[in-house]
Amino acid sequence: MNSDNVWIVIFLVIGIVGLSNLAMFAMVRGSRGMDFDWFKNMRGSINQPFKTEDDSLDELRQKVEDLKNSDEDKQ
Repeated sequence: MNSDNVWIVIFLVIGIVGLSNLAMFAMVRGSRGMDFDWFKNMRGSINQPFKTEDDSLDELRQKVEDLKNSDEDKQ
């Protein structure tokens, strides 16, 4: 194996890792001034992941009970 090629690969890997870290650092620094707070926005859905489904099922249950009561009143 040619040792010149090994050094090229090592420098390329170090360059890719360094540039990707620099890019991530720049993204984090740039997002610092934004009003978007991921944790605050996701808190409700993490605490109650099925709240919307439960609400719609409660509404359906209430409608079924109303229909049953209206059928019992007719008889």
